[in-house]
Amino acid sequence: KRSTPKRLDNHHGRSDPESQAEQFARLPQNITFVESTLTSPCLAELEDIDSMYDVLDQAGLIGDQIRYAESNIASRTIKVEHNPNLITAQNVANALMDEGGYSNVTVLTDGKSENLILPSSMGPIGSQRFRVDRRCRLLRFHLPKGLGLNIILSGIFWIISLFGHFVEKWSYLQYAGLLSVLFGIPSVAKKAYRTIRRKHFDANCMMVTAAFGALALQQYDEAASVSFLFSISEYLEDRATRRARKALDTIINLRPDHANLINPRTNEIIIVPACELEVGSLVSVRTGDKIPSDGIVVEGFSQVDESSLTGESVPINKEAGDVVSGGTINAGNTRLVIRMTSIVEDSAVSRLIRLVEESASNRSPTELVVDAFAKSYTPIVICAAILMCTIPWFYGLDVGRRWTLNGLIIVVIACPCALTISTPVTYAAGLAATAQMGIIVKGGARLEALGSVKTIVFDKTGTLTEGKFRLVHLDIVGDQKKRRDVLELLALVEAPSSHPLAATLVNAAKNEGINMSSASSVVNHSILKGEGVTAEVDGDRVYVGNTRLFKRIGFYEALDSAQKKKVTQWNEEGGTVGFVGIKNIGIVGMFSVADGIRKEAKSVISSLLNDDINVLMLTGDGDGAAKAVARDVGIPFENVRSQFLPEDKLHYVSSMLGFSKRKGGLLTKKELLLFCGDGVNDAPALAVADIGVAMGEGAALAMEMSDVTLMDSNLTKLLYSIKIGAKVIVTVQENIVVSVVIKLIVIALTFAGKMSLLGAIASDVGVMLLVSLNGMKLLPGRRGLCCKRRNAYRQLTSQHPQASAGEIV
Repeated sequence: KRSTPKRLDNHHGRSDPESQAEQFARLPQNITFVESTLTSPCLAELEDIDSMYDVLDQAGLIGDQIRYAESNIASRTIKVEHNPNLITAQNVANALMDEGGYSNVTVLTDGKSENLILPSSMGPIGSQRFRVDRRCRLLRFHLPKGLGLNIILSGIFWIISLFGHFVEKWSYLQYAGLLSVLFGIPSVAKKAYRTIRRKHFDANCMMVTAAFGALALQQYDEAASVSFLFSISEYLEDRATRRARKALDTIINLRPDHANLINPRTNEIIIVPACELEVGSLVSVRTGDKIPSDGIVVEGFSQVDESSLTGESVPINKEAGDVVSGGTINAGNTRLVIRMTSIVEDSAVSRLIRLVEESASNRSPTELVVDAFAKSYTPIVICAAILMCTIPWFYGLDVGRRWTLNGLIIVVIACPCALTISTPVTYAAGLAATAQMGIIVKGGARLEALGSVKTIVFDKTGTLTEGKFRLVHLDIVGDQKKRRDVLELLALVEAPSSHPLAATLVNAAKNEGINMSSASSVVNHSILKGEGVTAEVDGDRVYVGNTRLFKRIGFYEALDSAQKKKVTQWNEEGGTVGFVGIKNIGIVGMFSVADGIRKEAKSVISSLLNDDINVLMLTGDGDGAAKAVARDVGIPFENVRSQFLPEDKLHYVSSMLGFSKRKGGLLTKKELLLFCGDGVNDAPALAVADIGVAMGEGAALAMEMSDVTLMDSNLTKLLYSIKIGAKVIVTVQENIVVSVVIKLIVIALTFAGKMSLLGAIASDVGVMLLVSLNGMKLLPGRRGLCCKRRNAYRQLTSQHPQASAGEIV
């Protein structure tokens, strides 16, 4: 874990950006490391970026000279934290070219000359993996990770013992099996001992029993087979699990370590821990730098790589006034100056990390059933094996030996490793695949549920539509107020609201030169759920809301027939109609705002309907606006429910749950209901549905209450997550069937006298490897997003070999 300086506070309990920069400038400069940036065009072509770390480590540079290194494909840069007194940035570049075969590695930013100093106490989270034990360096680079020397020796002596088994004149070589057991079984025996102390009996205990049983029968080659092959299976288990978890760890490691804080007075740049940034701080984000937290660009034009949050590989153009998210990377050639709008703990990347960490702890019902099955049937198998290894001895030595060997084979083949390993690996792979596409699923239970969705209920505003309104019509009613007065009332009453429509009305007022600061104060502001807002302006009660609100307070009936006809016309055009009213006066204005349909909505709805998934839409808007959106996206009118309050959505979703098939076994199909929304008003429905899906651009409460979050609010990702959920279910079912069938075949061969311990352990390891690889096929790999990005950059680089990183982006 990294250690960071204590938070700096002033006498008032908080710090402004200017005083914060000055406090960091006064820190004792116990400096040994600086941050330099290198660039290389070949980063776009490398199949394994992690090889960079091995190159630096093999060159003996990791440790005192270099404590951390990180590469980014999008910007084709390498960030290196090094001690400039021991190794210069140019020396690091030379090492990558000489030792690793990297081409054209150049120094983009020299940390020493730019004075980009890092406090020595601020070691990165990932730096622990670079602390190399030099005594183990030789083995580290010649043995696969996790494959110990004892396993290698066990395998060598096992192979020698097999010669004694198959070649009669070399029968004495069977005794090499004793050495194989000596090297292979101790680590397994230690785990078995700890398990027995907890009064349990697991696969380790089974294998120790089988190995010592074979030794007792003087089947040394068979005992060696059990010892070595089970050790190999444990290595493969660890490798599969580590690879599945590594994909999730890459998400957790997105949090920036430090930031380049700008002193507002002197413009001096000071490197500080990112967690110490305050709202309003100005930070400098150079090429290849991570944006430390959410903020707004105040200077510069560049491209930002948002793939860490959204899964989209194409960098997005950002300029002054644009919003950026923490954890994303400046992939262009120009520095960005960003004003922080949130602290690191509240940023988008921190929310993403919290959701990923939560997902890792939520196990699916299938995982729990598999574990429960393994725990319950293991004692039964052991009891049967004990009977097979004891009673037959009363019928003679030959009978006893044969049935004891059969009993040991049953112990081996009954090992539940294939299921207990492959099932969590499959779920971890599915969670990693969705997370790297910008979809956060809160655990295997929710991922499994996604694959069983048969009904989807969509909210309209901000879900099927973009939630970006524009004012289309504004008509003045009566002669009490002028257009400017009505716009001013709209802006004053809507300004405190968080609804997307409110921002549209406020901006419309600003565009017509309305200055709210000169108006009277607004008091007693309150939100009327599903209706609108109200407040007191200069002592008058003002209402802004929909038709339902103004019918309830009795204002709507005062409109003449022409005005009501216009309201109907606006509704039929698909607009959201609202009114402005004043108590004791009535309606003084009516308006219509339009919201654009998400460009992917129609194709997603079409795909869902083609997959026989029932699609519905709920909205608080009028019937005309609801049907207009339904017509544009392809939802049947009979599946549209309009003028719904938040409690109406909750009750409707609750009633729909009564028709869903929520129970089922491992091999039976459930039929679940999914609700997809984005606002605070959707939170109750998100919580009560079988699966709640929140849009990442929506309210924080909606994301907290949901089971799935689409970080970039792209509905295509919803379709992707449903398909991944279905693939996970199919993969788990395949693994269960394959494991059970092969075990039954081996058991049948055992009682037919055609099976040996070698065949049993080989089949067990083979099945475990087969089902684990089947589960790992869901992991993003050579055919996934990363490979596509590498291929795209390779193509662009070959077409434009002289282009800079920013031009390629």
